[in-house]
Amino acid sequence: MTATVRYHPERPNGFRLEQLAAAFDRVRDPRDWQAPIRAVISTGERQVVETAVIWFTETLPSFEAAPGEVHRLVVTAQGYRHGTGGSL
Repeated sequence: MTATVRYHPERPNGFRLEQLAAAFDRVRDPRDWQAPIRAVISTGERQVVETAVIWFTETLPSFEAAPGEVHRLVVTAQGYRHGTGGSL
C-alpha cells in the first residue's frame, strides 16, 4: 500500500470525523439520534454543525437567528429517520 492510499483522518469536507461526531452530539436528540433536530448553537459553530448534520442524517439543516440572541442560531433538520437513509 502506498502512502497516498492510506487512511487520512481529514475528510473531503474539511473536518475530522471526531469533530463531526462532537458537533452532531451537541444538536441531536439525546434520546433518539434519528429524531428531528432543533437546537441552539453559536454562530461560530454553523459550518461544522451543518456538515455534521448532513453527514449523519443525510438531510439539510436550516439556520435562523435565535430570538433575542445576537451570536446564536437555531438549527433545525428533519433528522435521519426522515432523510434519504431513514426508513420513513
